[in-house]
Amino acid sequence: MIGRPVAKNANRRQYGQGLVGRWLNRRVTRKRLPSSVKKQLDSLSDHRPFFTYYVSFVQTVVLIVTLAVYGFAPIGFTRTERSALVLKSRQGTLVPELLKESDPDSFWIGTHHQALIHLGAKFAPCMRKDNLLYETLEKERVDESKTGCCIKTDNSGCMQTSRTECSRAFANFKYYTNNNMSRAVCGQDPQLCTDPPSVKPYEWNYMDITKWPICKKSQKNVSRLDYPHMNCEITARPCCIKTQARCEMLSRSECSFKKGYYYENATLCSQVDCLGPICGMIPFLKQHVPDQIYRLWMAIFLHAGIIHLLCTLVFNFTILRDLERMAGWIRISIIYIFSGIGGYLISAILIPYQVEVGPSGSMFGIIACLFVELIQSWQMVAQPILALLKLCGVVFLLLVVGLLPYVDNFAHMAGFCFGFCLAFIFLPYVTFGRFDRNRKRVQILVAFAVVIIMYTVGFIIFLEVQTTTCYGCTYLNCIPFTVDFCEPYNLGQMLQPRSG
Repeated sequence: MIGRPVAKNANRRQYGQGLVGRWLNRRVTRKRLPSSVKKQLDSLSDHRPFFTYYVSFVQTVVLIVTLAVYGFAPIGFTRTERSALVLKSRQGTLVPELLKESDPDSFWIGTHHQALIHLGAKFAPCMRKDNLLYETLEKERVDESKTGCCIKTDNSGCMQTSRTECSRAFANFKYYTNNNMSRAVCGQDPQLCTDPPSVKPYEWNYMDITKWPICKKSQKNVSRLDYPHMNCEITARPCCIKTQARCEMLSRSECSFKKGYYYENATLCSQVDCLGPICGMIPFLKQHVPDQIYRLWMAIFLHAGIIHLLCTLVFNFTILRDLERMAGWIRISIIYIFSGIGGYLISAILIPYQVEVGPSGSMFGIIACLFVELIQSWQMVAQPILALLKLCGVVFLLLVVGLLPYVDNFAHMAGFCFGFCLAFIFLPYVTFGRFDRNRKRVQILVAFAVVIIMYTVGFIIFLEVQTTTCYGCTYLNCIPFTVDFCEPYNLGQMLQPRSG
């Protein structure tokens, strides 16, 4: 029979034993059951919870290694401000300045968001070529194409910047070279570069600086008068900061203070890939084209902190272990993993720029199994209505908790839907006659078709459409009791402020 485990030499269990039985209130008298049902119950094996032990061990080890390598973020619910005296480039001159920066706190007593992204968290810009992000990057390239070399009048330094940010009183702004042969870029000139040289068919576009490669070697002893942009000390270079590929021209000291990636050989932001170092993991197959879709699976094994992991372990050794004893590790592992993947897929569609880790969708997929167990064996439950109300109460309570920040209700609800359908396909069941057996087989086929459709539509929307029209859905994930209570956890398709 489809969905039933093969009986082996294992200890027989009484139907209704364990946590699942207590929740569903299944303590019934076997005399009331038909003999065919009794035989099916006797054939069920009591499996060992191998998957529960495995996934708990992996999740624990991953968090320990994460905290050992990346350390702890500030603990709290808001942001922690830090300040330091750094050398900031002001129109080419390094000037000491007191800077302030704020970092998001970790409610879960764990590491910071950048580390979670680097380890495989759900984060849409690393999983697809995000249209909204790339539109923003393209606008920044257009702005950079209008920059020039700002050289201090005392020749103390220079930096690539816009004309409006280069003071005429203390600096000279070079937009073209002295011979007007090409655009002026601090420390770089296609006429002087020898590696790589500007020769056909790889000739540089002299007027579009955003297409210039990084010049590794240039001619020396050039005239200061003819090439002033090549004879100045560059005090600001590209620095990738934050989590959404933001690039700024900063000094090494300021870039280090902002915890960014400093490129000491590049001269333009268009020459560096800011998204690759932020995402980490396996490098993109094509440069500037994110393809880490496997984050939907890897995020299940990551946790935001110690409290997050403890909540998961409590769930694993209560509900998950008891269900695995009934259904076996193969069936439960399939439901657990694919519910988590489905939950993160829908979450990535609705809140693509929110960093998410943990098996929240998987846990709700396992909770959905309890509903399916109740439906499939409704005739054997002593008080099925009471059992249904208990389960609904638990789900409602968890969804209310999901209205707080740092908790992803979209992954919860989506994981429940995927787990509900997967449970019909993979959980073992008993039948009450030929009609009931045929009905449950039809349920398997329908559930399988629904899962395929949900995954197909979800991936099409996530990878190709990349837009949603569910206005007000953010209130299902976080209720803004104050002005900044949910920020930036309910921004939906709006691009999270990349300078915040």
